[in-house]
Amino acid sequence: MRRFVMAFLLAQLTSLAPACAPIAGDACETSSDCGRSMYCERSMPDGYCTLESCVNRACPGDGVCIRFTTDRSFCMQPCESKSDCRDGYTCVEDFGVHAFCNDARGQVPASEPAP
Repeated sequence: MRRFVMAFLLAQLTSLAPACAPIAGDACETSSDCGRSMYCERSMPDGYCTLESCVNRACPGDGVCIRFTTDRSFCMQPCESKSDCRDGYTCVEDFGVHAFCNDARGQVPASEPAP
């Protein structure tokens, strides 16, 4: 009986633990899949959680801020090789300081959709 009670209590505590927060590059269907600080970029394969204009604000978690043009930057998933990226993405290693997972077709994020 004691083992049953301990197992039950452990299961209850585990269910109360916070879920992992979304990170840049996570797959998504809607912006609510990306938490409060990012949005879902649907032009990328299977969606891509990102944040626009990250030069002026920090990327959530381990995301890296990539400046695509002078006035457009996005939080992207960092990588060391293609194996760090999901299917449909490749590790771009020759575009600035940080390597990042980007659409294998070369698509870059669009501007954040209006609310």
